[in-house]
Amino acid sequence: PAQAVEPAGTEERPTVQVGVLARRGTAQAFKQWGPTIDYLNEAVAGYRFELKPLDFGEVHQAVRDRQIHFFLANPVYFVDLEHNHGVRAIATLLNRRLDQVTAEFGGVIFCRADRKDIQHLDDIKKKRFMAVDPLSFGGWTAGKYHLFTKGIVTERDCASMDFGGTHDAVVYAVRDGKVDAGTVRTDTLERMTQEGKIRLEDFRILDPQKTPSPFPFQLSTALYPEWPMASLPHVDAALIKQVTVALLQMKPDSAAARAATAEGWTAALNYQPVHDCLRELRMPPYTDYGKVTWQQALRKQWPLVAGLLLILVLALVFSFRLKGLNRQLAGTLDRLDDELAQRREAEAALSNFKQTLDQVHDCVFMFDAETLRFIYANQGAVQQIGYSPKELETMTPVDVKPRFTDDSFRQMLAPLMHGDKDATTFITDYRRKDGQLVPVEVMLQYVKPDDTGRFVAVVRDINERLKAEKEKEKLQAQLLQSQKLESVGRLASGIAHEINTPIQFISSNVDFLNDSFQSLAKVVEELRLALKGAETADLTSLAPTRTALEEADWDYLAGEVPLAIQQSKNGLERVSSIVLAMKEFSHPGAKEKIPASLNRIVETTVTVARNEWKYVAEVTTELAPDLPMVPCLTDEMGQVILNMLVNAAHAIGAKLGANPEGAKGSIHISTKALTDGVELRLSDSGTGIPQAIRDRIFEPFFTTKEVGRGTGQGLAICHDVIVEKHGGTLAVESEEGVGSTFVITLPLQQPAAEATA
Repeated sequence: PAQAVEPAGTEERPTVQVGVLARRGTAQAFKQWGPTIDYLNEAVAGYRFELKPLDFGEVHQAVRDRQIHFFLANPVYFVDLEHNHGVRAIATLLNRRLDQVTAEFGGVIFCRADRKDIQHLDDIKKKRFMAVDPLSFGGWTAGKYHLFTKGIVTERDCASMDFGGTHDAVVYAVRDGKVDAGTVRTDTLERMTQEGKIRLEDFRILDPQKTPSPFPFQLSTALYPEWPMASLPHVDAALIKQVTVALLQMKPDSAAARAATAEGWTAALNYQPVHDCLRELRMPPYTDYGKVTWQQALRKQWPLVAGLLLILVLALVFSFRLKGLNRQLAGTLDRLDDELAQRREAEAALSNFKQTLDQVHDCVFMFDAETLRFIYANQGAVQQIGYSPKELETMTPVDVKPRFTDDSFRQMLAPLMHGDKDATTFITDYRRKDGQLVPVEVMLQYVKPDDTGRFVAVVRDINERLKAEKEKEKLQAQLLQSQKLESVGRLASGIAHEINTPIQFISSNVDFLNDSFQSLAKVVEELRLALKGAETADLTSLAPTRTALEEADWDYLAGEVPLAIQQSKNGLERVSSIVLAMKEFSHPGAKEKIPASLNRIVETTVTVARNEWKYVAEVTTELAPDLPMVPCLTDEMGQVILNMLVNAAHAIGAKLGANPEGAKGSIHISTKALTDGVELRLSDSGTGIPQAIRDRIFEPFFTTKEVGRGTGQGLAICHDVIVEKHGGTLAVESEEGVGSTFVITLPLQQPAAEATA
């Protein structure tokens, strides 16, 4: 067939010819690439695509005569066409090899694993070497260039240089000892191993390479991009875009992908490494690179040659006079050559710079300082934002940033233009062409390479980062709550003891009151009988009453019963205060900052943690009565004070040792108001912090406590809560052997970035 299957009703549609290098014949080309043409006919509306197989001799003629619109070829042929005819890669094939997908390939240089005399590339000198074919890029050119960069030329340095014709033949020749070393395309050794033809462990890879991203096959050389789909210069940009989008959307399980033994297509890779390889090896299209014929020189410099001839004729007449002019002319020519060389270097540098920027995934924009219109956008920006470079030329950053107006945006730019700031970074949203809002981080800088100023903006999609930060906040909250529950559990036995003591003397007082009531009840009963006897003038009934009153010991009860009642009330108040403090400490706080009393948080925490410090220290407080309310996360602030209070008690306990013999240290907590915030100081008379580790105490998982007593998370959480979440400061003053003071400052207002987030 001359073309792929054509949908009905396409007679009116323009025909698009897709050329393909038919290196294995026309039938194989249609079998491999025909389904791709079918796919394009379905995916790209308004055009009829046809496949045009071409042999090696027909390619250049077809491109010159515009017989084709797109072209499929190996990297070597593409580079030749790019250099000579200006074709441009629009997509790179994602090749599927041995269930692995890669858009790059290279060469592997190897020998038998039992060759102890060949360990490195230099060892192949004076040895027999074999490659696949002089025209095989993966089977020879890539390896040849790699050896060339190592100073090895096989034709000069090896005992023999042969070609096996196929990749398998080269592998067998090395295995069977017919040659000492060889080179084939990547994946050859793995494929033959999978087919059972060889064992991979029988071979040694020479100069194995490590790539920045994982590469699934053995590799000795640099990586080079796979086959590209290229467009010719005369093809309409809209059609190129449609074809590019269609190729990038090709599914791995589609008929087109399966026929091409591919996973689909990816954005066009950089083919400059192929150019570099062929240029250094002086292979087409760089066979005559660096050579200049006299015809080229004459065509390029004929005005100069004519001028020199004229000068030569005049020099015969005015030789003495023109000596000075000749010297001036020579100087001018040197300057022109220097300027020309500098211009070429600048153009090459600019081209390389643009190619580099196009490889960057972040969006890079440049816009005019006066009009704000975009001057430049890299490929990452074009792909992410959805507008074409031509559309962006008529737009400004305000058109894609809904949070800004023209006035507010210029107001933000003013400090940069006036030199007050070198650069600014901020977080905002940009609106894609499809209307989707994307959170981004923008780094903006003003540059003025000449009289015209411009802004350069690097825009990074932070959608995933924001998700990660939210997840981090969630995990931190879980960790804080876990530590808080751990603290509650650790304090539970102490709190139970604190409650048990007043409950015991309340119980004893209740028993005493019960016994006293029984005695008083007996006295009251006798008084009732005595009153009844008095009514009948029977005074003998007063004797039992007197006896009951003496047994009840009324004088003792009159003094002790009120005391027992007061003691019971005091005990109940103590229990009530402990329970209330525990309730306030363990109750989950609000997720947002609320105005709270820092003094109350201190008092609650001291009460809850009493059993942690009462045996080793006396706690004193000096809390400012006029302390203003502080916006904070109350439960997290309570955890901070608890962590530092417990650490202080442990430090004092470590100083006192196992047998303190009644000696106690001291812990002092004070608060005071500052101009724009509050300060809390917690001092202890413990061991102090050694100077050598003082800078590390806020690091996560760093602890000096013995195993089982510290996780190293306490002070790290304190630092995170105070500094990161509240915009405050946390500092330590310490003297080893004397004690430490932790100083917390908290602002009365939220940080600006948090308030406007």
